[in-house]
Amino acid sequence: MVLRALVETGFILALNPRDRHHKWAIKVLEEVKRGEVELYISPVAPVELSLIMRARGHGDEDVCKVLKATESIVRRYSKPQYPQLGLGELAYAAELRMKYVELAFFDSIHAAVTIANDLTYYDLDEIIKSVVVSEVRR
Repeated sequence: MVLRALVETGFILALNPRDRHHKWAIKVLEEVKRGEVELYISPVAPVELSLIMRARGHGDEDVCKVLKATESIVRRYSKPQYPQLGLGELAYAAELRMKYVELAFFDSIHAAVTIANDLTYYDLDEIIKSVVVSEVRR
């Protein structure tokens, strides 16, 4: 059975060869290429990445290069899917933030999208992973 897996900003950052989680990101892509994993990228991950880069002083030219490079790398292995992000998912994310105060804004959206689309959270954030597991058990 193919694992329907959601990755988010941590995965995108780990595509950088200098990132300490780079080997993990490549392992995920290899699982995708072998057909073991169906890759879903959180629809807000590119936005979060862009904001992180801007906050670190990078301009739009750098943001554009990184987003295009990310797309190019991922497409070598598969055509990822981007789950829908609508008002329902955003409202659920707000509910999750009220229930789990340790959950940050973008993390709550990643969690809500994962749960709403019946996906497996397949990224590095232990808080998101814990929230998803807790909510799915309910």
